Amino acid sequence: MTYLRYGLWGLALLLGLWWAMDRGEVDANRMKQKEPEVRPISKAKLDGAMGLEAGKDSRKGGSGKAKEGFDGSMETGSGDEIPGQKILRFKNRAAYERFLKGAPAGMVLGQIDGLRAVQVRDGEWLKSMANTSEMEVGKNYYVAVPELPAEVKAMGDAFYRGVGRDAVKLMGGEGVTSDWGKGVTVALMDTSLSPKSVDLGSEEGHGIAMASLITGGGLAQGAAPGATILEYAVLDGVGRGDSFTLAKAIYAAVDQGAKVINMSLGSTGDSSVVRDAVAYALSKDVALVAATGNEAINRVAYPAAYDGVVAVGSVDGDPVNAQHLYFSNRGAAVDVVAPGFAVVANWPGGKMVEVSGTSGSTALVSGAIAAILSKERNLTGKQAAELLIRYANDTGFAGVDDETGRGMVNLQRVFERNQRGITDLAIAGVKLDPAGKVTVAVQNRGTETVNSPTIEITVNGATRKFYPGSLAPNQSMAESVQFDAARAKQEGSVFVGANVEVPRGSDTRNRNDMWTGGFTISK
Repeated sequence: MTYLRYGLWGLALLLGLWWAMDRGEVDANRMKQKEPEVRPISKAKLDGAMGLEAGKDSRKGGSGKAKEGFDGSMETGSGDEIPGQKILRFKNRAAYERFLKGAPAGMVLGQIDGLRAVQVRDGEWLKSMANTSEMEVGKNYYVAVPELPAEVKAMGDAFYRGVGRDAVKLMGGEGVTSDWGKGVTVALMDTSLSPKSVDLGSEEGHGIAMASLITGGGLAQGAAPGATILEYAVLDGVGRGDSFTLAKAIYAAVDQGAKVINMSLGSTGDSSVVRDAVAYALSKDVALVAATGNEAINRVAYPAAYDGVVAVGSVDGDPVNAQHLYFSNRGAAVDVVAPGFAVVANWPGGKMVEVSGTSGSTALVSGAIAAILSKERNLTGKQAAELLIRYANDTGFAGVDDETGRGMVNLQRVFERNQRGITDLAIAGVKLDPAGKVTVAVQNRGTETVNSPTIEITVNGATRKFYPGSLAPNQSMAESVQFDAARAKQEGSVFVGANVEVPRGSDTRNRNDMWTGGFTISK
């Protein structure tokens, strides 16, 4: 199938300048907006679906002070500390219990017995105790819904292909049925599922939107309709929470039998109590899934940055050459990506919206893991997550990269991994270097080694063929073609075609064999 995409390179060049200058959080803050990450769908687009009310324009709303100051350094983990609070960690049970008995009235805000952690009010009383060898004093950091850059709402449709209701299909779950996810409990760390407001100008509906991308319902599509959602309202009505509350919820969710924990949220602070709660969940073989963040920087938010947590980024809805969404944070910690642009989701009050960003992508991945667990009961949550990562569709550059990790999750490949006789070579990515080079990545997504394939790359009408020796299952490779950069700049565009062929036309799935597109280059 052919998909013509104009204008993407122009945006990429602009953003490339930002990234090259390594302006970090300065650019992230400049691009932030105080709005929920939702785009209302017009009634025409809903096409009268199911009598649900279409969302109205949310841009007059906003999340007030929810995101102010959310600009700490992910790189150092210093984070944005909640003023007037501290987290105390105790080295043994006796010291922990002794403190609880002797703490001044009203100073203890919360406790996690399993982690020997206490959330307290800061003050002079604490200074007299801070030097004890039995206690460590740490910060309590803000945790929040990842923000969406304003440019995405204003210009996104010009550069990216919307997902709509095709998210699960794009993840290889086209045959999803009502029993997918049955018997699996997914803990949702988010805003309340019983919000007081249905206003699109607030973040209160974020939890419901994420739940709908796990289980589906209404017009929303999720990979695990049969899953049970275990609610933990760790974020308030403006989409803000804290590290201690998140850690307590993670610990409780594990003890209550959750196999998957969804965290469509992030923090700039490296909290020891969250890190230890994550370690506890992993020790019980629970799958933890978290958003990389929407700040368009080269660092991944916490808890996605922790080892063992599935760190999820976002791509658009192109079924062959999915484009990394520029705002989706990059880094070595990125594991996989999932659809994240204009994805149809539920909203309180019977509304339907389109969500964009790593929040929605994270929920979709949690649903996919739950689907695997329901079909393969012998797997643990952690094992199911590892399979989803291992059999992802390589996207963008060949092999693991900082933008998309191992690529787009693909349920079909997980389910068919032991089925012999599947031959499937695919165009995995098309990248254009304005200096004069087009690179095409190809992946073997089947279960058989393919010998003597042919790769054909056409740039501005000139075609070149490549004949790699063989590709083993799951292996990726790339070939490049040079072009006249000066002429392309003068003409303002480059047209690219890419095709991969299996000998004797034996490709089991040929819808992903070809891609054609146009890139604009600024003069």
